[in-house]
Amino acid sequence: MATSMVGGRLGCVVATLLFISFILGVAAHEHHEVETGPYEQNFTNDEDLDSVIKWHIAIQIFCWGLLFPAGMVLGITRSRFHVPLQSLGIVLTLSGNFLGHHHAGRSFHMTAHAYFAGYLWWYLILQTVMGVFLKLHVMEGTALRRGVVTAHGIVGKSFPIAGWVQMLFGGIAASGFCFGEHFTQCLAHFIMGSAFIAYAMILLLMLRVGAGFLARNKLSQEYLDSWVIMLWGIVNTFTEHNFLSAHPTGWSHKDLQHTSLGVLWWAGGALGIWLGRKQRRNIVPALIIGMTGYAMANHGQHLQFSEDVHKFFGYALVFAALARIIEVCFVLRDAPTPAPSETEGPRSFQHLTPFLLVLSGLTFLSATEEQMQWVAGSGMDSTTYSIILVSGSFAIYLVGVSIVDLYEHQIRLKSTAQAVGIAHADADVEGSGGGIALDSSPNLRSPSPGARNLRVLGMAVPGVVAGVVGKVMHVLQSLEERDGGSRGTGARDAGAMGHARRATVEYESLPLTAGRDSVDARQDDGVEMQQRNGVGAGRGTGRTAGGGSAGSDETVFELGDYEDDGGDGYWAEKDEDGRGGRPAVRA
Repeated sequence: MATSMVGGRLGCVVATLLFISFILGVAAHEHHEVETGPYEQNFTNDEDLDSVIKWHIAIQIFCWGLLFPAGMVLGITRSRFHVPLQSLGIVLTLSGNFLGHHHAGRSFHMTAHAYFAGYLWWYLILQTVMGVFLKLHVMEGTALRRGVVTAHGIVGKSFPIAGWVQMLFGGIAASGFCFGEHFTQCLAHFIMGSAFIAYAMILLLMLRVGAGFLARNKLSQEYLDSWVIMLWGIVNTFTEHNFLSAHPTGWSHKDLQHTSLGVLWWAGGALGIWLGRKQRRNIVPALIIGMTGYAMANHGQHLQFSEDVHKFFGYALVFAALARIIEVCFVLRDAPTPAPSETEGPRSFQHLTPFLLVLSGLTFLSATEEQMQWVAGSGMDSTTYSIILVSGSFAIYLVGVSIVDLYEHQIRLKSTAQAVGIAHADADVEGSGGGIALDSSPNLRSPSPGARNLRVLGMAVPGVVAGVVGKVMHVLQSLEERDGGSRGTGARDAGAMGHARRATVEYESLPLTAGRDSVDARQDDGVEMQQRNGVGAGRGTGRTAGGGSAGSDETVFELGDYEDDGGDGYWAEKDEDGRGGRPAVRA
């Protein structure tokens, strides 16, 4: 067994070294000649994008926009599917990278997309090496291993951000925008638009799984929002105009408007911080967003098409602010957002604010001068363009909601598995025994093994079914032990189930009758066996209104919170006082 374990670890190391060598070879491949620029446009020819580069785009969007974020959630919840899914994502992104280096048609200069791809390969290599190190279970309990665990988690949680940035760079490279004098304007639009989308995702997280975090830290959502708004306003105030330089220039209309927005944000943010102390809700962040939308809706543009799109962006912000005010004042009535439960989630109206923020962010991302000139020149009107932006916002918000749903589903699946004695987490994942919870709200915590109402996907699991599932899993674990054994949490779970089975065999050998008033109770490895006879030992259905019961002779076997009286498939849940309750299932 020790030889096979060492051989398995050696195989993992060799496979990892080969994989890293392959990645280094791909990363070192020169797709573009080394150039410094600057360029007025990105293309080296005017040909269209061919099918190979389109497949490259589709595969990378699928990997970095969906697979890697889903794998991140599986890693947070210690799922055994984390490693397979992330491995699949790495294989697919390598395939997409190969296509990106072997396409025909349009060719490009060296861009930020190509530069950042080189850093992403080292990023993937680092994450892979740390993951393999943790899977080998070496240097247990050392400071180095704890540091690797922390670094592995931080890098893994940054996958959605890195993927979003690279997808933006890819869109810019494919369209040929943001070069020359357009660089700074593109930078402002893409940073601000991404900030609105990030804010929407944070609100979605707080809406679904953040109630426990806010309650533990005695914070309100507006208190955190106001801090971010104030700090952003300070930066914006002193960077939109060069009045702090030795030779400041005159104030343009653009400088005045953008600097005034910075003052609005830090002044309003400071007020929101003061009003948001001690978990108090307020509407100041919503007012700031609404005023920003009003300013953007009246922001003058050179093209009528661009002006219409900016109005659409401003109105989206205004409606998001109104929705937030209604939610705080009338839906929640200044109360904190309640923790989610299996039967009741957030109200549908509460999704309006984060969705409108996604829409406003995507609209601002898509409203640069070059984009507006290109779309207007294609013959598309502003209404059609707005519909396309709404459709894209639906897709982005769908991904966000799906990722949060996956997290909640994994937490409930883990809770049910723990309740019936099944090892849900991968025993080889660092910290799988204790698990991790982003939200400590009572409805998402793992219930005790004696929980009365076990649930899978919102459906109640009867005690008999839970027991049968536990026995089936015990048989499977016994087969695994015979083929090579298990370690860690899986071994402990199998041992516990083995004790329960031996106790069951001993129970079945007990006589079914005894004296009328005798009670024999024993403990065997934490499993209580009682042989109770006489008054009070009757079934729950025979109990009178006054708490009495018709006497009967029977043996009662107790395991956890369930008890079997030796009848035909009779299982009952115990009352709080320890007596048998009403029947749960009858065969």
